[in-house]
Amino acid sequence: MRSLSVFIIIALAFFLLFKFETVAVLIVEKNGSTIYSKTITDGKFILTYVHSVEKTPVYEYYEVLKDNLLHLYKTRYMSLGTGLPSQAEGRFLIKDGVFEMEISRTFKRISLRVSPIYGHGIIFSDGKVMFNDIAQTNDSLEIYSKHFLSVKSRS
Repeated sequence: MRSLSVFIIIALAFFLLFKFETVAVLIVEKNGSTIYSKTITDGKFILTYVHSVEKTPVYEYYEVLKDNLLHLYKTRYMSLGTGLPSQAEGRFLIKDGVFEMEISRTFKRISLRVSPIYGHGIIFSDGKVMFNDIAQTNDSLEIYSKHFLSVKSRS
């Protein structure tokens, strides 16, 4: 009986001091093996690449949805040219020479090949990872997300 009381007191103290949260983790795989993963505290990231013809940066803005889908909601780019978006699905504006358009597309996974052109990677609110730093040119990568249970202090 005494051990049950001690267990209940410890359990109550634990739940008063800590809370459970689900956190989104972005995962990059090569050949089915994880080569990079990062917890995304704000649930958002930017996929960036250099357009192969225009040689200008393109930024695709994503958010991780509760069901682990990746939602592309905005694209920003510096020039108009072959392969760059020309029709917005929502708002379109030009600000300081940058084209920005709203898009609404969801993906389970993003598949891509690592480009020999430096500048392709993922930007987070607290840093970035470039594909050339974690893989070789022409490697096939898969990007997806999963939610995990995390224990955090209430303070």
